Amino acid sequence: MHIIVIGAGLAGLTVAIALVKAGHQVEILESAPEITYIGAGIQVSSNSSRILRKLGVDKYIEKYCTEPVDLRMMRWKNGQILVEVPLKEPAENDYKSPYWHIHRADLHRGLLQAAIDFGCKFHLDSRVISIDPDSGSVLTKGDVTYSADLIVASDGLNSMAREVVLGKPGPPVPTGQMAYRVTLPAATLRGIPELEEIITVPRNNHWLGPHGTILSYLLEGQDEPLINFVFTCDVNETDLPPGVDQRMGTAKEVRNSFKGWDPRIETMLGFVKKSLLYTHEPLTSWSHPSYRLVLIGDAAHAMTPYLAQGAAIGIEDAAILGGILSDPRYSCPQTLPAALRLYERLRISRANRVAEASVTSRWFTQMEDGPKQRERDEWLLLHPGIEEGHINIRSDKVWLDELFGYDAYQVLEEALGELPN
Repeated sequence: MHIIVIGAGLAGLTVAIALVKAGHQVEILESAPEITYIGAGIQVSSNSSRILRKLGVDKYIEKYCTEPVDLRMMRWKNGQILVEVPLKEPAENDYKSPYWHIHRADLHRGLLQAAIDFGCKFHLDSRVISIDPDSGSVLTKGDVTYSADLIVASDGLNSMAREVVLGKPGPPVPTGQMAYRVTLPAATLRGIPELEEIITVPRNNHWLGPHGTILSYLLEGQDEPLINFVFTCDVNETDLPPGVDQRMGTAKEVRNSFKGWDPRIETMLGFVKKSLLYTHEPLTSWSHPSYRLVLIGDAAHAMTPYLAQGAAIGIEDAAILGGILSDPRYSCPQTLPAALRLYERLRISRANRVAEASVTSRWFTQMEDGPKQRERDEWLLLHPGIEEGHINIRSDKVWLDELFGYDAYQVLEEALGELPN
């Protein structure tokens, strides 16, 4: 089939690779005049690294990946360690695929090069103005029309295609929180005794506090080791003007938002970018009734960041959709209705479940100080590591098996095996 992918982000490039490797002709429409590599660190858990390895993307990115040994959760005021949850060991032994930290730019660069090498065709500076799902065509700026058997929309949080599928506006929903992000050379913090472990041990450091969390972890980087920080907190009314989702912030702003936190935080601050955090109301369908337009990634299910699964779930979408359309029973235009119904059956409930768990994680980590917080901290101190029924979702063996143990290809194989030949 001839397939158009709207958007050359992480999910868009992953699905393009999966589709072109399945033998389809793939054209990618990207609104930017050139591909730029932006962002900060990103977590690639086992459920998504498994897919990138299967698609052959690992050889493009592996040298830029760090494998964290564990997740350390700490008290906001003084850095007291509440619980340590292993990451590297269960990724290797239980889930059979690594847990990576990587700069988003390095992952994006690797996916782009893989897409080019595998034969995807790119059209830059091709912002989509309108979509006609019944004819399978899109109109881009400059009055250029592209037609295909299927349009896969990976056009992000403010997706235009989402409105076409819904038949009405479907704007993102503010979470009431924002994130400050900064990535800097780890060497910048060298020689400061209290930060030595933070800049040398590959770990997911997580400070829990009222209405906010702080996350730090190491990245390999292109030229030198980097340290990535994410400061998440409630939005103040004057933080960003209407219609503006992000802008550069300052260390002073972060200090004001995190007064009284672990003294090490003050030492680590630099210039940061601030951005509002959004999610989407769950959809009951990700495809247009014509079955010639389908959503993936943030266009279908923008995730809150509290479980670091936004990119991972989009990569899962790509694997499942690409896998279905590689099966001979679903690889032609006439079978698209059945193919997209199967895609929705396998993906919507999974994405909604992870999105809901991410919101739950927010409230668990951002409790106000008080009796419930003290009860939580005491329980964590008495229950280190991973066990079934743990009150911390990131320590609950049952949930981790469901989240990180998810094998898109096994799920697909089982679903396809249930169908008559």
